[in-house]
Amino acid sequence: MRNTQRLPNSRMKKIAVAVMTAGLMAAVAGPAAASSSKVRFAQQFGLLYLPMHVVVSQKLVESCARSEGIDDVKVSMHRFSGGAAVNQALLSKNVDFAAGGIGPLLKIWDKTKGRLNVRAMSTLSAMPLKLNTNDPRVQKLEDYVGLKDHKIATPSAKVSIQAVVLQMAAEKKWGKGNAFKLDDLTVSMKHPSAMAALLAGGQAVKSHFATLPTSWKELDSGKVRNVLTSYDVLGGRHSTVAMYNTEAWKNEHPKLYNCTWKSFRKAITWINEDTKRAAGLFHSFTKSKLKLSEVETMVTTPGEIDYTLQPERTMQFAKFLKSIGSIKNMPASWKDYYWENNYDQNGS
Repeated sequence: MRNTQRLPNSRMKKIAVAVMTAGLMAAVAGPAAASSSKVRFAQQFGLLYLPMHVVVSQKLVESCARSEGIDDVKVSMHRFSGGAAVNQALLSKNVDFAAGGIGPLLKIWDKTKGRLNVRAMSTLSAMPLKLNTNDPRVQKLEDYVGLKDHKIATPSAKVSIQAVVLQMAAEKKWGKGNAFKLDDLTVSMKHPSAMAALLAGGQAVKSHFATLPTSWKELDSGKVRNVLTSYDVLGGRHSTVAMYNTEAWKNEHPKLYNCTWKSFRKAITWINEDTKRAAGLFHSFTKSKLKLSEVETMVTTPGEIDYTLQPERTMQFAKFLKSIGSIKNMPASWKDYYWENNYDQNGS
């Protein structure tokens, strides 16, 4: 039988008070929780991502947000290796902004067109990607053909901007239909691990499509030579890395979005005002094991890296990826895969 015994009045009063107190606490906590906001960045390894380090260390987003009446903003960075991992993190909503190469940007723009609509918030940097090797048999691109005991490390095989540039180089060398000629040699590997393999020698990985600082350290060792650079392949300087995000996040957080892109503009200006100061920030913020003088040399040497907002030669990547079937949609211009806050740039 069901227990119908009545509780004493004193106990019933205590329960009622507890329920009312819990309700009041929930009502108070609700708006506070709702007002908190997160801005989560996905980054990868190297000097290409210095603008993000400036934004985070200088708390530029938080400062702008406070001026917009948003007080409880949490900004965080999450490191990934390769464009594929970065894109997956964005699509799974584990980050709000992804920093990746122009190739991965175009692929996620194409994949989400008409649905999530991912576009670039800002360009971060331009850098010649360097294909380096320790194999004495390899002096030029065609020397890779026929090698059975040689692997080329890229952050994400067949996906990363390095992998795309290698395909572009293959098509440029051997003609239409040969873009994938060297794909079987590529493997996915983090930049530090690839550099360690080249410097140690005796490893399956004997080539590495590297970025700063690993490209500099490899060549500086005297054990490694350069085969080609991405600037060679594209005919000049090109954008290398951009920050991108979904339309939904942009529309749901318009003030935070505006603060974020404005913060990156400030960061790039800050870097270019004093590149040695910027090198010092990278060195301390990342707890780099490099000598500070080495970082300063990398950042201040003309042609090694440029921090710029302007999209450069990005449409060359788009045309190539469309021609090999890696993207289905051909953009009419670079503005199709960049948000409108970039339209004051003279892009290409």
